Amino acid sequence: MSATFSAAPPLAVFASLLTARRFAKAKSMLASLLTPNVLAVPFPELAAASLLRGAPPHAVAAFHDMLFRAYADAGAADRAAEALDLTVSRLGRLDPRSLTSSLLSLRRAGQLAAADDLLRRALASCPESVSPLSASVVVDGLCKAGRVADARHLLDEMPRHGVKPNALCYNSLLDTYKRQKDGNQVAEVLRIMENEGIEATVGTFTIMVDALSAANDIDKVEALIDEMKAKNVPGDVYFYTAVINAYCRAGKARKASEVFDECVGNGIEPNEHTYGALINGFCKIGQVEAAEMLLADMQGRGVGHNKIIFNTVIDGYCRKGMVDSALNIKAVMEKTGIELDIYTYNTIACGLCRVNRMDEAKTLLHIMIEKGVAPNYVSYTTLISIHCKQGDMVEARRLFREMAGKGAKPSVVTYNVMMDGYIKKGSIREAERFRKEMEKKGFVPDVYTYASLVHGHCVNGKVDVALKLFEEMKQRGTKPNVVAYTALISGLAKEGRSEAAFQLYDDDMLKAGLTPDESVYSALVGSLHTDNKQNDSLPQTK
Repeated sequence: MSATFSAAPPLAVFASLLTARRFAKAKSMLASLLTPNVLAVPFPELAAASLLRGAPPHAVAAFHDMLFRAYADAGAADRAAEALDLTVSRLGRLDPRSLTSSLLSLRRAGQLAAADDLLRRALASCPESVSPLSASVVVDGLCKAGRVADARHLLDEMPRHGVKPNALCYNSLLDTYKRQKDGNQVAEVLRIMENEGIEATVGTFTIMVDALSAANDIDKVEALIDEMKAKNVPGDVYFYTAVINAYCRAGKARKASEVFDECVGNGIEPNEHTYGALINGFCKIGQVEAAEMLLADMQGRGVGHNKIIFNTVIDGYCRKGMVDSALNIKAVMEKTGIELDIYTYNTIACGLCRVNRMDEAKTLLHIMIEKGVAPNYVSYTTLISIHCKQGDMVEARRLFREMAGKGAKPSVVTYNVMMDGYIKKGSIREAERFRKEMEKKGFVPDVYTYASLVHGHCVNGKVDVALKLFEEMKQRGTKPNVVAYTALISGLAKEGRSEAAFQLYDDDMLKAGLTPDESVYSALVGSLHTDNKQNDSLPQTK
């Protein structure tokens, strides 16, 4: 026996409690008895020292079972493996519930490899103790750890030991392939389930609804719902939430609302995610008032609001220009103790800017910083945009240089804002400097970059430079927008180059499917007058 073992007396007391069938008392004291000294002792030695010779079978069985679980709870994987081997050797069986519990404990402790090893030991020595639930613990863990091939191998191995996986095991694989957007593997797993006669559960249907929703295939989602009903598989809150989300993504908020009512009508209480999906759907189609009614319904049902839901409604109001309503929601958040995050502040600040309440937006973002919420690139870009629109390029530039040092790297949008600000101040050179800096840092100019620069050069009378930029934009695969066409057509028109202006309008802009505004027509008509004046001023030849 190990010389280091000095903990037999306390475990002997534990064993005596088991003999007396005082299982609850024994269980309550076990965790405190597993000191480092006790954990250092191999389980066979511990069992031999603690159990009296001739101990009743119920005490022996309980000792092995409880120690097996306790080792796993303590993260002592090696000792748990020893306990499993000795339990099977002495008793010829292992409690399936104990195996599942131990696997869960090891997985929670971050010992997935140990859990995998323990399951395989059980498969080899006592496969009857391995339930599909036990296997699903490890399969799910392997999938979430990115070890999908190992999960597949385990599922293939199980039938060779007489253990048939169920839908719970395969659902983890399906969910992983869904997240990877691997439709072929999803189809293959479904074929395996069908061939093996494994009935899909509500979890299976939920995963499939999510996958089809991500693929924007609402017709197949509806077919899946019909199939589920035909098989009499009842939905749960997660299934209904997935269906509501699918309809909302497809722009069918009314249908989503009907599903919500069906969920409630079936006695299933919607949770915050169910409400959140429908609220998001209403906000996307501009029905923010309906979203706010759902917020009130949540409160009435005692379903907790969360930050994401409030932010969704705030965003909906800001998109509709109803900033005061968004500010009211912000006040509710503060009143209920929900901390405002960067998204809340940025969304409202952008909303205020859209309705030209620039000073309020600035104040809000400064309050945000004072409250310890670090500004990100969106916050900085918003502030920079405000100063650019107010003509304060000095402060805009200062903020631009500051943001990188604060961990908020400028984006293409930030550079575009700076370029547009300088162009409106008549400083095309500074705008071009920012463009060069942007490209040097690896950013690719987008359509707004080019549109601003084309406009700037045209305003400065450098139409040929603007034309080169316009061609460069197309060569890079960036489709010109209405602003770029309008700026260039206007520039050509002002120079009296009516033929080039009309050609750009007829051969490019209209064919691109863009709708010109009144300024384009005015420029084209004006170019004819300019062209005529230039022709009139030419010397007449006889």
